[in-house]
Amino acid sequence: MPSPKKTSPTDFSKIFTTFPLSGFPVDQLTFAQRRNFETATAVAQLAVDSWQAVFRRQIDVITQSAAEGSTGLQELLSPGAPHEKLAQHADFLKSSFEKGLSNVREVSDILVKSSGEATNLLAKSVSESLAEFKGALAKVEAEPARA
Repeated sequence: MPSPKKTSPTDFSKIFTTFPLSGFPVDQLTFAQRRNFETATAVAQLAVDSWQAVFRRQIDVITQSAAEGSTGLQELLSPGAPHEKLAQHADFLKSSFEKGLSNVREVSDILVKSSGEATNLLAKSVSESLAEFKGALAKVEAEPARA
């Protein structure tokens, strides 16, 4: 049984010699890729920052809810007429529900804002990279015509 053909790293580099890359600005392509990496890093940082903001806000909400719940429970257990206690409890539940909805909206707004910023950053970067690439290709195509 014949052994599989082994290739050396130099065989791989020969693939690129078949493509007409003379005059192609490889340094410009490298610069564009570096910028793409920087954009990806910035987007990742936006994501981290937004999740940290969400986490901090959730901790604040939990702390605030625990304090309000403790106060509400103390009021409910204090002496008073049963119908007054039920009314207080209903008011407390309504207030808690409204605050909960407000907190959900606030967290959602944080995520929507950061998502929009990340999307805009990516869209700008991709658009600029494609325009630069198209310009570089146009230069390469124009050079043989001048010769």
